[in-house]
Amino acid sequence: MKASFKARRGILPKLLAGAGIVFAVLLGIIFIVMLTQKPEKMEISNMDISSVSDGTYVGRADNGFVKAAVSVEVSDGKLKSITILEHDTLLGRPGEKIIDDIVEQQSLEVDAVSSATYSSDTIRKAVENALIKGE
Repeated sequence: MKASFKARRGILPKLLAGAGIVFAVLLGIIFIVMLTQKPEKMEISNMDISSVSDGTYVGRADNGFVKAAVSVEVSDGKLKSITILEHDTLLGRPGEKIIDDIVEQQSLEVDAVSSATYSSDTIRKAVENALIKGE
């Protein structure tokens, strides 16, 4: 019985070490994939907001890493509000601040939020897609 217990006790550290190695390899693969992938380049056109009919429009955009859905309210030829309905991103939550700039400047030609370029561009593209629906 003692030999059996010692044999089991010797296997446990080996199993834990093996599991640790597998975990480290998987983590390394995920890290390499994330570093080598590039998001899609988004072409964003400025729009004449005064040509958009009054209403509320939903737009979506996906650049491969970041997804966004927005609701855009237009009234009297002006952007009244933008609401973020969905924003799936890795670290770009600060990019959501761009909606204030878009409404304030009444334009999609605003600077991206520092350190959140992909999120900023994806949100701007979602706004453009919403506005296109109202033309």
